[in-house]
Amino acid sequence: MPRILLHPGFHKTGTSSLQRGAAELQRALRPHLRLMFTHDLIEATRMAKRFSAYGDQSDLRRFAESFTAAIRQSDPTDPRALMITSEDLCGYIPGNHGVTTYAAAAPLMNVATAVLAAHFGPAAPIGVLFTTRAPRDWQRSVWWQNLRALRLTEDFETYRTHLSGAADLDSIVDDVDARIRHRATVLDAPIEETGTDPLGPLGIALDHLEVPRDGLAPLPAHNVQPDGAAEELLALNRSALSDAELAEAKRTVLKRYRAAGATRQPRATPA
Repeated sequence: MPRILLHPGFHKTGTSSLQRGAAELQRALRPHLRLMFTHDLIEATRMAKRFSAYGDQSDLRRFAESFTAAIRQSDPTDPRALMITSEDLCGYIPGNHGVTTYAAAAPLMNVATAVLAAHFGPAAPIGVLFTTRAPRDWQRSVWWQNLRALRLTEDFETYRTHLSGAADLDSIVDDVDARIRHRATVLDAPIEETGTDPLGPLGIALDHLEVPRDGLAPLPAHNVQPDGAAEELLALNRSALSDAELAEAKRTVLKRYRAAGATRQPRATPA
C-alpha cells in the first residue's frame, strides 16, 4: 500500500523551495515517488480559495468533487509513494481577497484526507505535512509577497496587525490534527530547522515517505527578501503611478535585485 503525503502549505514557509526541488529531482525520484503539484489540482485549489474567502459550504462540496476527480488520476495499486503539494489547498494567502486567517485549513484538510482514504483505502498511511515559520518572520514574508502582488501601501508594523489571526501557525496545525487524527498523521516542519538539510524541506517529506535519497543532488539555494527591496516597492505602491506603470516599475526593481544575486541564499543558512 503506497504511503501518501499531503503538503498543503503554509504559504511563505518554504513551499516553493520544496516544490521546485521536487520538480528538479522528479526524474530521479520517479522510480519511488509520484508527484502532484498545483497545476494538477487547478479546480480543487480554485474551490479551496473560494471557500477560504467566503466560507460557503457549497464551495467546500465543490472542492471535494474536484479534489476527488484529480486524485482518481492516481492508481491506488501503484506501490510508489505519492506526494501532493500545493499551498493553495489551504485557500488564499492571508492578506489577500479579504482572508485574514487559516480558519479554512481544518475543514479543507478534513475533506482532502477523506477523499484520499476513500480512494486508497481506509488503512492507507496518510500524512499531512505543514511547513511552518516563526510568527513575525512569517508576517514579514507575507507582507513582502503582497507588496509585490498588490498595491499594498501599509508599512510592515501596520500591516502585520491584520495577520495576527493567522500568524500562530502551530495552533492551526493543532486544529487540523484535532480534526483529522483519526485518519491521518499530521506533521509540522519549522523552516528554521530545515535550512541545513541539503534538500531543504523536501528532505523532511522524502524521509516521511521513506523515499531513498541516494544519488539526489543537493538543492543549491532558496529565495530570500533582499535588503531594501520592500522599502522600494512600498514607495512605488504609494506613488501616483498608474497600475500598468506600477507593475512595470516593480518588475524593474525585482529584476535588478535578481541580477545582483540578492534574492538567493545558500541552503546552509535558514530563511
